[in-house]
Amino acid sequence: MVSLAQVGKDDVVVEIGAGHGDLTKALVEKAGHVYAIELDTSLRNYLDPLADQNKNLKVIYGNVLDIPLAQFSAGKGIKVVANIPYKITAPILFKLIGERPVIKSAHLTVQREIGERIASKPFNRSYGALSVICQLVAGTKILLYLKPGLFIPPPKVESAYVAMIFRNDGNDVDEEMAGFIKACFEHKRKHLRQALVRRYGEEKTTSLYASMGFLPSVRAEEIAPEKFKAMYALLNSMDEGSQ
Repeated sequence: MVSLAQVGKDDVVVEIGAGHGDLTKALVEKAGHVYAIELDTSLRNYLDPLADQNKNLKVIYGNVLDIPLAQFSAGKGIKVVANIPYKITAPILFKLIGERPVIKSAHLTVQREIGERIASKPFNRSYGALSVICQLVAGTKILLYLKPGLFIPPPKVESAYVAMIFRNDGNDVDEEMAGFIKACFEHKRKHLRQALVRRYGEEKTTSLYASMGFLPSVRAEEIAPEKFKAMYALLNSMDEGSQ
């Protein structure tokens, strides 16, 4: 995992969910500095001795969702490497996306189904709103599939190790755009037009289809991420023009 994340001595790494410190030990050997975040203070017996033994490691006890990651960046981008808690995968993903100006990359072990959604391309069953949102801000790729037996305790599902290399190209997916993308996939097996008419009305939807060159039968799962960005911009410009 550390090797695939290309962690080196110049890197500042944030680990989410340090647990017993197995990944932490590997990170401190390679990284310039590691900030290991752990919610469970009962794991101090494992993590505090590690911090005592490694001057480039600092353990922070708390909820990662409440901790601004910019404080660790020291003026340069950080790398996030983590076996993240599966129950809060979505909040963690959206936190990383929201704080991406200070994050160069995130290499995350997630539930296999979620990993496939993050990296999926159009025309696949796993392609959805999460795919579009993640791919608008990052290059995404599944690097490894991991069997449950590799973990202690073993989860009930297979896992995937996913890379998200954040781009600095101005793609800004704010809450409103994310809401628009989610609405497009609300009934992903149905024609996209139905969802858009409910949200924007017949006239705007017809105008949008003409501008985008969409067939009436197009579905959200057939549309590439960048086109959702273009659709959102067009609909916003129609709203501005009607004011």
